[in-house]
Amino acid sequence: LFDQIMEEPGAVASSAIEPRTADSWSYNNYRLVDTPEAFEQFLSELQKQSRFVFDLETTSLDPLRAQIVGIAFCWKATEAYYLPLLAPEEDRTLDSPVVLAALAPVFANPAIGKLNQNIKYDLMVLTALGLRLENIAGDSMLAHYLLHPGARSHGLDELTEEFLEHKNITITELIGKGKKQITMDRVRTAQVRDYACEDADAALQLAELFEPQLAQAGLKPLYETLEIPLVSTLVEMEMHGIRINIPFLQKLGAEMAAELAVIEEGIHTLVGHTFNLASLKELQKVLFTELKLPVQKRTGIKNEPSTDHESLERLAALGHELPKKLLIYRQLTKLKNTYVDVLPVLADPNTGRVHTSFNQAAAETGRLSSSEPNLQNIPARTEQGAQLRKAFIPHEGWVLLTADYSQIELRLLAHLCGDETLQQAFVADHDVHTAVAAQIFKVPLADVTKSQRGLAKTVNFGVIYGMSAPGLAVRLGILRAEAETFIDEYFARYPKVQEYQDTLLANCRKTGHVATLLGRKRTFDSSVIREKSTYHARNQAEREAINMQIQGSAADLMKLAMLAVQNRLKREQRAALMLLTVHDELVFELPHEEVPEVSQLIREEMIGAMKLSVPLKVDVGIGPNWLEVNDV
Repeated sequence: LFDQIMEEPGAVASSAIEPRTADSWSYNNYRLVDTPEAFEQFLSELQKQSRFVFDLETTSLDPLRAQIVGIAFCWKATEAYYLPLLAPEEDRTLDSPVVLAALAPVFANPAIGKLNQNIKYDLMVLTALGLRLENIAGDSMLAHYLLHPGARSHGLDELTEEFLEHKNITITELIGKGKKQITMDRVRTAQVRDYACEDADAALQLAELFEPQLAQAGLKPLYETLEIPLVSTLVEMEMHGIRINIPFLQKLGAEMAAELAVIEEGIHTLVGHTFNLASLKELQKVLFTELKLPVQKRTGIKNEPSTDHESLERLAALGHELPKKLLIYRQLTKLKNTYVDVLPVLADPNTGRVHTSFNQAAAETGRLSSSEPNLQNIPARTEQGAQLRKAFIPHEGWVLLTADYSQIELRLLAHLCGDETLQQAFVADHDVHTAVAAQIFKVPLADVTKSQRGLAKTVNFGVIYGMSAPGLAVRLGILRAEAETFIDEYFARYPKVQEYQDTLLANCRKTGHVATLLGRKRTFDSSVIREKSTYHARNQAEREAINMQIQGSAADLMKLAMLAVQNRLKREQRAALMLLTVHDELVFELPHEEVPEVSQLIREEMIGAMKLSVPLKVDVGIGPNWLEVNDV
């Protein structure tokens, strides 16, 4: 139909890299749509499609600042079309406002499905430009992630090479790298056409390959009703961002610098001389040569004594003062360098808001991760981490609201194992750590001490994560024999927990995978998790398998809750905005007048997101910042 659409090849721009020789993959049916007449014909055909892949080429990886260089479309394998909007002067382009205005009704048409690889990026670019995208029908990255959550990469180039036996044109072949790197709008249109059309074509072929596999694996409902709908919700959250108090962070940075200087001086005094705390060699010499502390483990090839976090924790648990101070110093340094000094730089200068990116295809358990900046790793239990949360503030005149699932993983454990005693603690709304402590120490609930509750809490979460007696001993700073006694006592009081874990591992050895309540699967190497493998390898795999079903189900629950809350807020036309998801917690901002009804709305939707044999509980709080929130 589009044979008459021809291109003018032209010469390769001197700043770009010479195009490579094509392999068996055909580029012959990749068409350049660069005249108004050709665009009219293309648009007429596009409007007839039931679904299509579209792929944006832009000037930046930052979707909020990117300009569209061109758009590739594909609805039939090996055929694709490229619409250039920005290009070198010697190449023809279409009128960008005219083209985007003409495409807007197609993008917004809910009867036409839209697909791509990592479609969240493209959706953010379109949204930033004021275009609406309805009916996201698929994403080859998310499809592959569900099918192979443990894969090294879910990137388009890797998937194309593995499943389609073709090596894609790389971005560096177009724009170069290092000091010679150029932006995409300076690359000749003929080159961008092949690159963009190839990506769109590959995304379609991969989607068509993975969709039957999802259905066969029982993952299609999870894909279509959870992961794909979540894309739009995450885009809205990322675009809103969250406001930060820059003057507060600057003051906090100065205070941390002073505190670090004091800690460093104390370490030097303890050792008896100055040394570079950031130097691995010097630290090894101080710890293991001068102070003769016991080596806890050794590094890879060089077999040197390790000074990593785990090793320092073990040494600190043995009562050595220097490792304790080093842990504090490292934690504070990391907090300052990662957040306190960086957040003001990352904030939008016009709004004072930072825009994190939520990653769906990252953790094997299904948990969302956060990057650029990572707002999920702020240590809430330390004083400095808590102070950092104070820097996150709402829109002027509004309040922040936090909604946090209470002990969700322990509730899921009670549901999955069916232990009546554990379930009854939640049904009666007892503090489960106190209830477990009362069982282990054989004392009434009212007589449980703070230290007993703390120990029970560590055992509770240790059981979820498959922690062994040696690991518990290190965590609590007690003897291994004592840790074994606590774990044995726990399983004696809650026998169905042990039965549940044994059954789960037996099924995993039989089937090679563990599934969440919603059917999300994680595969385990049968040669590792079987009883004949080495203790260390088997123990690691067993801990991950036990953790997968509980943490993965918690991740699925949180995603369900996010969708339910977002849909309800829209349905009721609330001003409240969902800003962050941090493991089991959601963060919102809203006007004061909406607090009573919206807090109830959020609690209802989060509690009703999944039906368990024990009640779900959500703690809701409001305040002027992320730290200072009071219960609602």
